[in-house]
Amino acid sequence: MSSSIYELIVTDECVPFDVSLHSVNYVPSHWHNSMEIIFVLRGNLEASVGSLKYSLSEGDVLLINHSLVHEVIGLDLNIIATFQIPLNYMKANLAGGEHIQFDCHAGTAPPEKKSALDQIRQLLAEMVHLTYKKGEAYELEMQSRMLGVLSVLVKQFKSSVTAGGANEKYMERMLRIITYIEDHYKEPVTLQSIAEREFLSVPYLSKFFSEHMGLNFQNYLTSIRLKNAVEELLRHEELPIAELSENHGFPNVKSFYAAFKNRYHITPNEYRKQYRPDLREGKQERPSSNYLTFNQSSALGIINQYLQRRVTYHEEHLHSIQLVRRSIEVGGAGDPLRHTWRNVITIGKAQEGLLGDIQEQLRYVQRTVPFRYLRFHGIFDDGMSVYREDSSGQPVLSFRLTDQLFDFLLSIGLKPFIELGFMPSAMAADPDKTVFYRKSYTSPPASLDRWCGMVDAFIRHNMNRYGAAEVESWMFEFWNEPEFPIFWPSTLDEFNEMYARTYETVKTISPRLQIGGPGRIITIHSNELNERFFAFCRERDCIPDFVPVHFYPHEGMDQIVESDELDVPLAYRKLLEEFKGISANPDFLRDMLIREQQLLQDLGLSQLPLYLTEWNSTAYHRDLTNDTLYKAAYIVKNIVENLDRIESFGYWVLSDNHEEYPAAAELFHGGLGLLTQYGIPKPGMYAFQLLSRLGSTRIAREEGSIVTAGNGGYQIMTYNYAHFDDLYAMGDTSFIHATNRYNGFKEEKTLRQEIELKGIPEGLYQVVTHTIDRLHGSSYDKWVEMGAPSVLRTEDLSYLQDSSVPRRHVQQLEIQDSWTCVSVLEPHAVQLVEIIPVL
Repeated sequence: MSSSIYELIVTDECVPFDVSLHSVNYVPSHWHNSMEIIFVLRGNLEASVGSLKYSLSEGDVLLINHSLVHEVIGLDLNIIATFQIPLNYMKANLAGGEHIQFDCHAGTAPPEKKSALDQIRQLLAEMVHLTYKKGEAYELEMQSRMLGVLSVLVKQFKSSVTAGGANEKYMERMLRIITYIEDHYKEPVTLQSIAEREFLSVPYLSKFFSEHMGLNFQNYLTSIRLKNAVEELLRHEELPIAELSENHGFPNVKSFYAAFKNRYHITPNEYRKQYRPDLREGKQERPSSNYLTFNQSSALGIINQYLQRRVTYHEEHLHSIQLVRRSIEVGGAGDPLRHTWRNVITIGKAQEGLLGDIQEQLRYVQRTVPFRYLRFHGIFDDGMSVYREDSSGQPVLSFRLTDQLFDFLLSIGLKPFIELGFMPSAMAADPDKTVFYRKSYTSPPASLDRWCGMVDAFIRHNMNRYGAAEVESWMFEFWNEPEFPIFWPSTLDEFNEMYARTYETVKTISPRLQIGGPGRIITIHSNELNERFFAFCRERDCIPDFVPVHFYPHEGMDQIVESDELDVPLAYRKLLEEFKGISANPDFLRDMLIREQQLLQDLGLSQLPLYLTEWNSTAYHRDLTNDTLYKAAYIVKNIVENLDRIESFGYWVLSDNHEEYPAAAELFHGGLGLLTQYGIPKPGMYAFQLLSRLGSTRIAREEGSIVTAGNGGYQIMTYNYAHFDDLYAMGDTSFIHATNRYNGFKEEKTLRQEIELKGIPEGLYQVVTHTIDRLHGSSYDKWVEMGAPSVLRTEDLSYLQDSSVPRRHVQQLEIQDSWTCVSVLEPHAVQLVEIIPVL
């Protein structure tokens, strides 16, 4: 917003008024062709409108009629929402709108108008929410709220027209004068010099200025100088006050102090300490010197207290309908599918695989999907009792618990995908370096020889027990995310040496054993680890057999990698505990996989298989969307769009029961798992089950659908993905809560897909339709429908598990050459249609 006397409000063509969030310390006197509403979300301000002064605090609403000269002073760190409604909009929507004025200030309104003010706050808050959400029918939703505000104003706050408005007739002259003052305020500008430029007498100009600005020339000049001085005061901590006052045209320091204290009621130095975030404990928003947009993420959460949402489970959600029609020939050869996504599923730590509930959940998975490998951390954690030292300090090895784990996995058709790590505490060079709620030790070994001896004995023991051919089919990933100091609190050179020695140990046992490099997060922008690691591997002739990578769609992870070592544990804990946002890019996983493949190609390593051994829509263990239907569409979208691009999609993690984080009291607490603590499948688990029914040949793939063939029949999978909205992406979770977790998405629509399959052999077919939506296959939504009980008895858990399975519909059809599949999906829903020949 310009600080000129007159502000022309420019609005969007689709939304003919302006809605913005700001933090402000001083806006000099100005006027514009719009009615303005100031809604204070936090802090305290003073506003002068003509000769009236208003004190504003949190929750206050102040309406400023069009053409009235006004200024705003921030008294502390504040957040305000402003709504500027052009005069033309008033004319178009209110009879005689150009002549209507309102008297609306929450601080002076009588008690009988409290309800009306609450309605206005509600509507204003919804407009802020809509502005940053921009969902379907955004323009209509915005206009309906604004018209609602005008309706309340007309009914409750209409007042008689008062004089004192600025006159647009003289706008051109006033703009010239103010522009000149702004360009020359550092100089000794006088009324005389401006009068000469405008060919006016000094008395006439003085009267003209006072009438149209509401204050005299000298006071206005001082306000402009003060505004600019305050900006520099906040920017430059060391700048002396005397130099500051001279830089901005004040005659002397005394005049600057006087003007400053008159405006802010404190001295410039006190103000600087109060508003410079780096001079105070903690980090806070720095207020702007004008109505300038700032980091909205800290402001949008406050809006939630005014959004008195009354959404219940049974409330009907209205979405626009998008129609998609496709025609597909099924008689062609198609592309063979390997379904590499089925290669890997994950649990947290090896020790978890010994627990009865985790084993039961793994049996369930293998009955319904199944997967080929199970990947896990912590094979050498103290909980597995592999390594200890006797009283003389000599190593003592035991593989009893690893045998129990591997015996169980092989019995249910799962091969181990073993992350070689972490460090036994007795071997750790620094036992104080740990990670996770149940501690894993991340320090390098005190003796690299003992580490290699343990790895050698571990692998030889397994080969003797299970046979060389079996163990050679297992996968070994070396360490976890060493780019994070919390996982590797030492140098990269020391890590590389430990990897090389481990590689040599493994390959000495058998060259056919498969060992990969470190699991690295590919959303970190720096490629330093890759470049240095693989350059070292070339030099030492220890290029890994495969490249494991991890993916979490958070774009600020570089900051943790680059953190000072003392801050690393806290930074990592906050990553797990505090929701700070999600990438706004719905195709982030695809883009990062393509980038990683290109990086490997640039390094001359494109021949190495790429394994995604951890991925999720979030790294946060309490992201409430983890339990919802959203996860079904997220999983299907990302697997279908990246089908067979890489060698595995090891979803992190199978169960909410894992030891990275303390156990939650709530069943649906936003855990990362596909299954709840008591083994109840979430929508994401059912998404994997439907994916497992796709055929071995891809016929067609489009956005939102895939058609496959297999076993003489055809499979059509459709999904309706909606990504997080801008508010949620920025880290604002205030719009969701325990029983309503679907407010954080944008571009939600009902998707109707009509897919015609041509060339189907004539005959009788059974058509089986599986649907995952909020009524079918979503245990979270079923729990809400139950009444969201906080205490769940055994029969409640059984009911949830039995009643929240995907819908299954079966029919028989005679098909002659072609058939059209029609799917109508609500946001986040997934559907699989199987067309099976009846023999």
